[in-house]
Amino acid sequence: MALKELLSDQAIFTEAESETEALAKLADHYFDMALIDMHIDGPNSGINILKETQKANIHSIILSSTDDKSLVEEAYLAGCNHFLTKLHYKTNLLPYVHKYKMQLFGDAPTRIFNKKYISRNDALKEKITEICKINLKNKAVLITGETGVGKSLVGKILHDQSYDHTKPFIHLNCAEISETLLESELFGHVKGAFTGAIADKEGKITQAHGGTLFLDEIATMPMVMQKKLLKALDEKSYYPVGSNKMIQSDFTLITATCEDLFDKIHKDQFRKDLFFRISGINLEIPALKDRPEDIAPLAEYFLNKSPRRVVLNQEALDKLQAYHWPGNIRELKKVIEYLCVKDKGLIAAEDIYFKQSSGEVLFDSWLTEDQKQYIAENGLREFIAKIEEESLKDTLSKHNGKITGVIKELKISSSAFYRIFNNLHLTN
Repeated sequence: MALKELLSDQAIFTEAESETEALAKLADHYFDMALIDMHIDGPNSGINILKETQKANIHSIILSSTDDKSLVEEAYLAGCNHFLTKLHYKTNLLPYVHKYKMQLFGDAPTRIFNKKYISRNDALKEKITEICKINLKNKAVLITGETGVGKSLVGKILHDQSYDHTKPFIHLNCAEISETLLESELFGHVKGAFTGAIADKEGKITQAHGGTLFLDEIATMPMVMQKKLLKALDEKSYYPVGSNKMIQSDFTLITATCEDLFDKIHKDQFRKDLFFRISGINLEIPALKDRPEDIAPLAEYFLNKSPRRVVLNQEALDKLQAYHWPGNIRELKKVIEYLCVKDKGLIAAEDIYFKQSSGEVLFDSWLTEDQKQYIAENGLREFIAKIEEESLKDTLSKHNGKITGVIKELKISSSAFYRIFNNLHLTN
């Protein structure tokens, strides 16, 4: 595959067939990036072009048919940003091009913390920024931190920094899938592989080919599945359940957990070899209580998400910042969402109550007078059923009738969904 074909949908570009032509174009035009053939007019002739691109502050990538150590050293000393051999550039060049485009057009790591992952914590920003500078293709990232700190969101951000929007980001929460179904979810299955396998199913690993597989709560994966996952990662191939046809998949692996993997290894609940396989690049996200400077900007961010304008007075904000947030960012988001549906538009400290044992937030006047009256006339059980039905109707409409989206948003089981759904049809 020629470079022209490889980059056809990435940018407007021009080509030069010689060192002289390349130098002439550099003198007459401005370029954001230069891809330089190290041997365009003979051995090491690309160095002369590289020196000119550096004078113009152009992001430069060297492509070479050889990777002699002295040659690589010379290129980096001359200022190249990346050195790729021609043997590998077809599969490795695009992530580098994409990453630089992201930096050019507004999604540079320095802007992530104002738009995608809100943070003012310098240490955390530095860690995430450093990882964002790495081409993650075929590498492994392990994200650790308490529940609710935003590990999945950070995983998606890291994916977006290395891949364009056409590449898949496949998310699987290992804790949400039963042990008997996890193998099928990961590797897929063929029709008839087991009772209920009425059709072939593509596994998450296959779906992640060319992109990223994000395995959340990896610590909950059963030991037998850990062994199978390790084999698939090492060999980049696997067999779907019930099949003798090998499938290959090439992807970046990002895993996350809120548990202590070292403790799990000590208790023989997590494989040491798998730990070393998934922990190439590690990121620990501190709990929200350990970065109180993030509470105010996060609260403002969630307030701005509501169509109804709500304001926190200083005492209310002080109360939020003094709280220990056992549920982290997820809990803060829930608090702000509740505040936005209150009758009051200016929120004071006395409007917020915390149940210290669990971190659950209680409000003095969450129920409207009409709701209180409905409970008095019909009973609490009937009121709860009404809330379930109305929530299900609204969410079904929002997701165009797609059950999976409804279950995920409402955080209910499939059996709970059908219980409410059947009641809904009986009462309408």
